[in-house]
Amino acid sequence: MPYEAIGSTKYVGFDTLKPVYTTKPDKCHISHVVADSGWEHKLAQSLEDMDEVICYVKNQGLQFTIPYTLKGKPGNYTPDFIIRLDDGHGTADPLNLILEVTGQKRKDKAAKVATAQTLWVPAVNNHGALGRWRFLEVTDPYNAKTLIRTRILGQEMAAV
Repeated sequence: MPYEAIGSTKYVGFDTLKPVYTTKPDKCHISHVVADSGWEHKLAQSLEDMDEVICYVKNQGLQFTIPYTLKGKPGNYTPDFIIRLDDGHGTADPLNLILEVTGQKRKDKAAKVATAQTLWVPAVNNHGALGRWRFLEVTDPYNAKTLIRTRILGQEMAAV
């Protein structure tokens, strides 16, 4: 894939032996989500069911990483999904949401998440030319819609 300072799904192409989820072309530019877990399949399905989601992509083969350090050692964090949401500003001004699906607690994951939330997102938003960004860590993909709607979109959820 050629280096581009501003990423794109244009050049994404790779083979995999991992399980895949076939995406809806109106929600995802890439034909399949490669699932590192069944949770990622469920998350993709949930994103496709949300009217607020303009489009999304599993961060596989995109080379989108966030640099971080843990105990003085540098690393690159590859978040799970990038989502464009209509958060009330319309589709011309989408909110870019980095979404991480987390299973077990790990120290390296905590450092990656903290860096994304407290350093990367504020820096990119301060830059001003790359749109608006937020970060969300999901520990239960079956509750992802509610988390996105309450924590990111600020919507009150009606009791069922």
